[in-house]
Amino acid sequence: MLEIHGLTKRYGKTVALKSLDCKLETGVYGLLGPNGSGKTTLMNILTANLKSDGGTVLFNGREIGGNDKAFRRQIGYMPQYCEMIPGFTVWDFLGYMAALKGLERKQAALQIEALLGRFFSEDVRDQKISSLSGGMKQRVMLIQAFLGMPKLVLLDEPTAGLDPMQRMNVKNFIAENACDKTILLATHIISDVESIAKELICLEKGVCIFKGAPGELALKADGMVWRYADVPGEALMTGSRVRILSARGEGSEVCYRLLAPQKPFPKATPLPPTPEDAYALLYGERYEADTI
Repeated sequence: MLEIHGLTKRYGKTVALKSLDCKLETGVYGLLGPNGSGKTTLMNILTANLKSDGGTVLFNGREIGGNDKAFRRQIGYMPQYCEMIPGFTVWDFLGYMAALKGLERKQAALQIEALLGRFFSEDVRDQKISSLSGGMKQRVMLIQAFLGMPKLVLLDEPTAGLDPMQRMNVKNFIAENACDKTILLATHIISDVESIAKELICLEKGVCIFKGAPGELALKADGMVWRYADVPGEALMTGSRVRILSARGEGSEVCYRLLAPQKPFPKATPLPPTPEDAYALLYGERYEADTI
């Protein structure tokens, strides 16, 4: 179990995390929030790459921090941005990461072989890191995070740059490996976690503003999501202020998915809310959507 008690971090006058309290058991947890909400700061503290200004972090009852080799052998980490060694082959890079985790060479080879087969249809072991596409590098970094069968896995934007099929494969792999692990997945893409996450954790300016199941998050927007079909541009001239969650053309009309506390137009019909709808509600103007 990962326990976070009163975690605080400041950068000058900016508070990145403010008295954060959280408990995570085995399973997948989605860490959500816009840029600047504290997600990456939290990841860096949990990996002991950054020192907090207050509070404690316990993993299985033991406080983490500093150069704790025993803890580092139990953790897998995929940062959002990572400078990989361009001259290494894929095999050499993964072997190097396995050695840093203390794996024996034979054990490492078996794990690397199995994981490469899961994420690549072609043989990439002898390809140079410098020759890989962005999506291929993402998958290699995901593989290294799971080497050594860690008990705590921290993934920062693991599906960035992946196509839909690769994204589905990554989501399925994460879900399959969560039975005996605590996996914290930071993302801006709610669809990446809503189907596999045990709970979602929403941060805003370093404060946890929601923690619960995806269905519980969706209920935050219950009664506030609407469907409205309109002649293009007509709704834009009404002067109403609602939030457009999505829009698509349907013949001669545009079908809008709207967020509004009350029925925005007489012909609007209610829709069941989703976690993404509630995300738009929680973060208001910081959510990337239009208003009318």
